[in-house]
Amino acid sequence: MNRISWKQWIMVALAVALGWGLRGQHGHERGAAIAGAMAGLGLAAVTGGPRWMGAAVLGSLGFAIGGSLSYGRFISLAYAGSWEAVAALVFVGLSWGGLGSLTLGIGLSLPKYRLLERIFIIGGLFLVWVVVDHLLWGRLTGSDDLRTRELMILLLGVVWGLLLAYVGIVRRDHTSIKLAVAGGIGFAVGFPLAAWVQGAGSSTGIPLNWWKIGEHLIGFCGGAGLGWAALRQKGSWVLPLPVRPWERWWAMAWLIWFLPSWQLANNLDYWISERALFPLWLNQTAAIGSFLFLLALGLWGWTEIRRGRVFATSWMPRHLRRLFLIFLWLTTAIACSKTAFVGVVDPPVLGFLLLALVLTWLVRTTRVTPA
Repeated sequence: MNRISWKQWIMVALAVALGWGLRGQHGHERGAAIAGAMAGLGLAAVTGGPRWMGAAVLGSLGFAIGGSLSYGRFISLAYAGSWEAVAALVFVGLSWGGLGSLTLGIGLSLPKYRLLERIFIIGGLFLVWVVVDHLLWGRLTGSDDLRTRELMILLLGVVWGLLLAYVGIVRRDHTSIKLAVAGGIGFAVGFPLAAWVQGAGSSTGIPLNWWKIGEHLIGFCGGAGLGWAALRQKGSWVLPLPVRPWERWWAMAWLIWFLPSWQLANNLDYWISERALFPLWLNQTAAIGSFLFLLALGLWGWTEIRRGRVFATSWMPRHLRRLFLIFLWLTTAIACSKTAFVGVVDPPVLGFLLLALVLTWLVRTTRVTPA
């Protein structure tokens, strides 16, 4: 076991707190993916371990699976005194946060898994996403609304449990197990606590956005659990296999290009569909152009790696910190611009900027623990 620097631990917790707040700006899978990526990148920045970049990629996908799980009704019912809603929020945290934290750990330990295992895990998670997002999401109406939400929670919980058993019993991946349990407990505490903060804060009459404060609190609790477990597993930061050039390339392309582009697409849809600021054809043109650019970017990366021109050397701690700050400010700026572009600079936006500034200070002043 290792002593945990309070700055490292707080930095990871605040990174996920900011990520969960940014999640609310975009919603659904694209929003939840930010939180998972922020957790992995935050751990990469404080540990100097390059394998956390792969963890950020798979972690973003794992957290995205629960993105369609709307928990707003449970929050209001919980503060109104419904113990069933409180229990539902606990299980939301365990299933959503636990599954996302588990995929973060698998991403870290990925070289331990065979190719068929990777395909099986990613394919299974994709099927779960299809069921949650496409089959169950359309039933979130009418009298069966709450029951459908509970079914979503149950499905994520069952998948988390099955994957947890496989990772622990078959693969003996103890690091991923510890991350999954600690992250699940952290989020399980954060969700009902957010319900209490939102209700109690609103009753004070203080004009703050208590909903957004509750969102940040959920992320902080989940990030605190993840950070505590991850920072005590120093021996797992460096694995036998190095981070290969194509892994570094796709990690950067996913985190620095694809995820921010996904958020920008949400901004554009908001400006066009809800605010009617631009013609509809612009949205379609932007989507086609982005797809073509992605293909060109992938071809360029593959060609340059084959020639040994890019990613020929491993990431150093300073590179990981720089990537974390780029992602931090890029996603924060995109989230803020969504409403600021239409003339609305509300308190949540100011909260995003404050957290981003605090995290930047922590990155500049926190010692990297050599991996």
